[in-house]
Amino acid sequence: MHFRIRGLIAEAIVAGRLAPGDVLFEAIVAEALLTSRTPVRTALELLRDEGRLAKLLGRGYCVVGGDGVPPKRLRRIDRDAFAALTSASDFGGRAPAAWSRIYAEVEAEVGCGSIFGPLRIIELEIAKIYGVSRTVARDVLARIERVGLIYKDERNFWRVTPLTAERAADLYELRRALEPVALRRAAEGGRYHAARDMRDRLAKAYNRLPYVTPLEVCAFERELHVDVIALCDNPQIIHALRVGQLQLAANRQLYAKMPHGFRQILSEHLAIADRLADDDVDGAAEALRHHLSEAKVAYIGHVTEIAALTPATLPPYLQFDLDDGLPYGGYRRTHASEADAVRPFRHA
Repeated sequence: MHFRIRGLIAEAIVAGRLAPGDVLFEAIVAEALLTSRTPVRTALELLRDEGRLAKLLGRGYCVVGGDGVPPKRLRRIDRDAFAALTSASDFGGRAPAAWSRIYAEVEAEVGCGSIFGPLRIIELEIAKIYGVSRTVARDVLARIERVGLIYKDERNFWRVTPLTAERAADLYELRRALEPVALRRAAEGGRYHAARDMRDRLAKAYNRLPYVTPLEVCAFERELHVDVIALCDNPQIIHALRVGQLQLAANRQLYAKMPHGFRQILSEHLAIADRLADDDVDGAAEALRHHLSEAKVAYIGHVTEIAALTPATLPPYLQFDLDDGLPYGGYRRTHASEADAVRPFRHA
């Protein structure tokens, strides 16, 4: 198996479809080829021994040129790109693990639902909705538990870890400390090269204000705080940021409640993208630190509490506890008006 994978990648390199600077990851190649990581790892190591790839610090293998040195500019090859650049569609591997097909969607829904408190997660409903066995549904939940998004209560029920105002503040502080470091690592390693494209899209969105939707703003937040940050070569930083990314940066329920903040959010994203496009790594990291300023913590906590009061459509496997007449009990609530809920935030 590993010789076949090695030949597939080598062919793409020789043909120029995989060029110097392209970065391959074990997990992505394995998923594209419907196989396990073990033969992929062996194949990548063979190609490294042949001088076609170089092992990057932390993770990933980079296609190298004639000098055997990775270029300064790197390009992450995702699953679809790998399939398009190689003959992956003709490669007969095994089917991916059943849990992997639904994990990302369930994880994202759980992250968004955290705003509504310790929702109960119904394992059987997950199995019914996605057409999988309860064993697969249980496997998915066990993996999400490791991230810290869910837990088991004293009755052994799966529960969503609630995003309270206090927890939001704590996660925001963590992001403010780590994300500028992660952005610097990603930019200095040459792993991000789409800054100009991001800047152009942000500028167009900014010029359309106030007709920008919460989903659009959430997408920009996910692109910067999840996708770009994920290019950092320190997996421990990425792991530490994961819960904050899912419960805050990619939470569409939050952005639906802060439309008056969209102008400032997009303006700050533009400042970061401008500096990335100009290869000003220090400036980009500082602009990100400003974007995650301490002055926003109270505002995020306020919006979190307001969003918890807003009716929302949740997947059937996330269920409220209604014994006290509220979506869930024991949580300090803010009885502010809708107008107060969307007041804009201000820097100190």
